[in-house]
Amino acid sequence: MLTIAPAQAAGDQVNATELVRLSGSMFLLSWTLDGSPLARQSVSLTCGGKRAASASLTLELGDGRARIVSVFRHGGHEEITAKLSGGQLGPDVFISFDPEFTHAMADASEIARDLAPAARIALANALIGTWPTLFSLRESGAYLAFLRQFLLALSRKPGPAMPVAALPAGRTLLESSVPGRLGAIKAAYWLDQNHLARIEARPRLGRPDKAGRKPLHLIAEAFQPGHAGLVILQSDVGLIVRILPERAPVPTLGRWWASKASERDDLRSWLVEQLAGISEQGRLLAIEMQRRLPLPVQNVRRRDELPSAEIDLAVCNEAGLLLGGWYRDPDGSIEQVLVHRSEGEPLPILDRLERFGALLPAEPGGDRRTATGFLGLVPGYASGAPVLQPRCEIRLKSGTSLFLRPAPQPADAVTIRARALASIPPQHLTSDILERTLAPVLAACQASLRASQPEPSLRLIGSLPARPAISVVIPLYRVYEFLRIQVASFAGDSWFRDKAELIYVLDSPEHEAEVAHLLGGLHLAYGLPMQLVVMGRNGGFSAACNAGAAVARAETLALVNSDIIPVEPGWLPALARRLDRRGRVGAVGPKLLYDDGSLQHAGLLFKRDRHGIWLNHHFHKGMPSNYGPANVERMVPGITGACMVMPRALFNDVGGFDGSYVIGDYEDSDLCLKIRKAGLGIKYVPGVALYHLERQSIAKSPDYTRGVASQHNAWLQTQRWDNQIEALMGGDLAPAAKPPAIREPDILSRTVLRRATAA
Repeated sequence: MLTIAPAQAAGDQVNATELVRLSGSMFLLSWTLDGSPLARQSVSLTCGGKRAASASLTLELGDGRARIVSVFRHGGHEEITAKLSGGQLGPDVFISFDPEFTHAMADASEIARDLAPAARIALANALIGTWPTLFSLRESGAYLAFLRQFLLALSRKPGPAMPVAALPAGRTLLESSVPGRLGAIKAAYWLDQNHLARIEARPRLGRPDKAGRKPLHLIAEAFQPGHAGLVILQSDVGLIVRILPERAPVPTLGRWWASKASERDDLRSWLVEQLAGISEQGRLLAIEMQRRLPLPVQNVRRRDELPSAEIDLAVCNEAGLLLGGWYRDPDGSIEQVLVHRSEGEPLPILDRLERFGALLPAEPGGDRRTATGFLGLVPGYASGAPVLQPRCEIRLKSGTSLFLRPAPQPADAVTIRARALASIPPQHLTSDILERTLAPVLAACQASLRASQPEPSLRLIGSLPARPAISVVIPLYRVYEFLRIQVASFAGDSWFRDKAELIYVLDSPEHEAEVAHLLGGLHLAYGLPMQLVVMGRNGGFSAACNAGAAVARAETLALVNSDIIPVEPGWLPALARRLDRRGRVGAVGPKLLYDDGSLQHAGLLFKRDRHGIWLNHHFHKGMPSNYGPANVERMVPGITGACMVMPRALFNDVGGFDGSYVIGDYEDSDLCLKIRKAGLGIKYVPGVALYHLERQSIAKSPDYTRGVASQHNAWLQTQRWDNQIEALMGGDLAPAAKPPAIREPDILSRTVLRRATAA
């Protein structure tokens, strides 16, 4: 029962009031006013002397009047008083009522009937977005039934939204069409008999067809086959409602994918982005579908002088799309190069391309022809989704377009990294090209590899020492030829055998059985216990060393390469004794020799190249082992990672080796610079000599492109440490005038350096 307090109903402004139920405890109170509402008019509700939660909206009627509607929840037994405040321009109006006596359910058609078109949209938006959130109505059956009636009253014959493909995680791809004038969709909702849910995935609008309508695709999370539902689109031109027929079948993704012609590849790219955002399963499914049903390759190869082009590189990760290929344009006909995206206009990228000279493969009976190679990065392309065949366009000044599409490209970070490293000849690579193109892609690859690195496994071979003094960590990657002599040398050193902990880290897990068998045999032969850490996937030098250090137990850590052979026993404690926290010595390294006895390492220093990039060099490299300046124990800018000894706590404090460097280069100098930043120095100890059969394993890496990888790492080091290296190399690093006499070790016979096998 609804009553108006007569003493307060002054004036003729309020023409009618009405109270109806939206659901069991939700009510809608409406005030119809003659003329436009006053500027400061508002509605407030009180119950039992306390203000009740409510939300109000002012709506324009079709006849020029106005209506203020207020929604509120009331589940008690007390009377409610509603006040329509006129502000300073009119009297207040009070209404007192008891909602328990209001049984009439809201009639959606009646509520919508008198509203102006814009007011209908405003009320619908409140019913869909604001009010369900404020009053927790998204799963209220009665409210959802009213909302459905109201939306159907606004759109009496809504078009269909058909389920066209089942996606992972219970999602469904829906397809419909909308008027061509629609420019953007602000929000989308799914409404069925059980709940109202916002569709989080971004809907896609395609280009208008011949009838002037735009195709619409969106992914619904809560769709249930067999239940009729509504798709609600809040757009820039109003509200659009689409109905999902009951018992609509849901085809498989493969059937839908196969039905898309090549001109719909922008739609496929959009779905790839959506699948990648669902889950890892969705990302893998997107890759699988692109490879199972690839689009036709498109290129333009001509033997005449007309423009021709080809895309041979189009790898995509979080950094964007790295695009590479070649073109021939003898007459300067190219106006623009464009990349087609899943939505919107193609993106012009001509000014982003790095160009360099290239030679095309010779055709039968012909000569090799010159062309322009290009490489460019399109940041943010596809949000890092694995689009394996992006479509490109070369637009000529004549108005003609050449369309290009590569064969399916790789999607895994390891192969993308390899393709990126091989994308440009080293002689054409500059710091600017690195910064603009390759470095972001390589950084994204390294980050992806680190994030997806599986946990390593651990094998114990023999009984480990209870309290080792030094943990020796040695990474292994595809080169095992020197393990027999290395283990024999370690086992022949009584100090090493009794007090060192030997940890091998296998970075090529496909060889686990072979290497475990080899190490097991060496343990039986020499009695030296060891641990074998097996990486879940090849992660590079940094990841392998860090994994080994993580299982180390000793307070002192020795990082050693697998091609290091000691000259004589006692080398390890001799190095460890040079560590001196009080003397600010944080890491030490030995003299390293080639197998012919010449110097490979007598400390590491930095020199700029002609482009200003800091490169790593070794003091006195190639000189005889007894060369005087190389036999001075001294502080040096750095030491090589082939053998470096430091406190394990310091290694952990500075973060270990940095996995941002590619393959296995410059991580050691970066670690030395981090140690220096921590306030400690680096010492070279020539009294300890080891053989180093240099870089035997890195050359086995399929990604090893010495020029490009090394240039990238040197550039990265310079970006991080330029000022610090400049200050360091400006200090006094000169050796002493009279170096102390150091007994030169006997050179091992070359016949001793035999290669071991797994047999």
